[in-house]
Amino acid sequence: MMRLALAILLALAGCAVAAEGDGDRVTRKVGILAYRGDEAAIARWQPTFDAVETAVPGADFTVVPLSLDGVRSALARGEIDYLFTNPGHLYRMVEQARLFPMVSLRSDREDVPQTGNRFGAVIFVRSDNEEIRTLADLKGRRLAAIAPDAFGGFEVAAATLVRNEINPWRDLDSIVFLGFPHDGVIEAVVDGAVDAGTVRTGLLEAAVNAGKVEAYQLRILNPLRVPGFEPALSTELMPEWILASTASVPETERRAIAIALLRLDGDHPAVEAGGYGGWTTVPSDVTVRTLLQTVDAAKPGEDTPMVALSGFLAAAAGGVPIVIAMLIYWRGRHASPVQTDPAQTAGAKVRLTPREHEILQLVGAGKTTKEIARDLGISPKTVEFHRGHLMRKYEAANMAELVRKAGGALAA
Repeated sequence: MMRLALAILLALAGCAVAAEGDGDRVTRKVGILAYRGDEAAIARWQPTFDAVETAVPGADFTVVPLSLDGVRSALARGEIDYLFTNPGHLYRMVEQARLFPMVSLRSDREDVPQTGNRFGAVIFVRSDNEEIRTLADLKGRRLAAIAPDAFGGFEVAAATLVRNEINPWRDLDSIVFLGFPHDGVIEAVVDGAVDAGTVRTGLLEAAVNAGKVEAYQLRILNPLRVPGFEPALSTELMPEWILASTASVPETERRAIAIALLRLDGDHPAVEAGGYGGWTTVPSDVTVRTLLQTVDAAKPGEDTPMVALSGFLAAAAGGVPIVIAMLIYWRGRHASPVQTDPAQTAGAKVRLTPREHEILQLVGAGKTTKEIARDLGISPKTVEFHRGHLMRKYEAANMAELVRKAGGALAA
């Protein structure tokens, strides 16, 4: 009976849309927060919107991968008709644009770890890092994340830290925002460029399955076990992603697309291509809004010293090298003031990780970024990441000054 009712509603909605949509074909753009990169977003979601576009005669649906800042810009300019994103990001955007939540993703299917159609975040360190065993040990350390307003890539973890009496903006040494995709955060932790990292649940397992990292290399902080949720977890759980329309979409079209998505079974080719279970109604937003309130209440006020990040994030979306990211950070209020003693400025007491020491030696030998990456078997992006961190540690304006100030370390 349920299938019959949906079929009748879909037919009626389709007729209504057809009546409105006579004439030339139109293109509907579906903005998707591309947390795993543009190509992955298109490959995963375009088949789904190809499958349901018949519900809107005369319309073609195109997936548009977007960064966090890209979503904001696209909405402001009216460049997208639909938005598919996590609930935290969606509710932030609702404050700036008129959006209509339609349906929510069902992530569970037989061939993937069960989640109960929820997600959270993992906070992790290298498994050989004996100095960090608990969340409290993160105080005074460097944390890598996606962006200040990345829900699964920072805010969910930030709320957990706050609830464990750790204010990430004040108690950490620095927060390094690397942008999408999440793989950069995992790589930074493995390479020792940062002390810890946080990403959305499920991505560590995906990185292991893809051969990008070995499971034994990482250790989860604050590991939690929740019935019905199988991936590694460090935080509370949030409802899955939501598809919303903008005010430019007619109500009849919105209803037709929602019904068409709800009709997609788990064995539909588009659903299988996307690796998800289907669609359901939009859940309550109480837990999401409560978490966002926790994060917002902990953020530093305007009088708290910090470096603004919005400009960096906009630039990062355009491809600024990762070395720029390492120059964007803020110090915790308990951090030591910048030393002005000449001996210390020269680098006499600078502490380096083993990887930083390796790269510093190769920089001193005159090696280029590509040569260092080849010699150490890491990516050029990771080399730039470490070089930027070395310049910050030695307070060097360029490579020549870095080599001069790091003379003692180079000789070691």
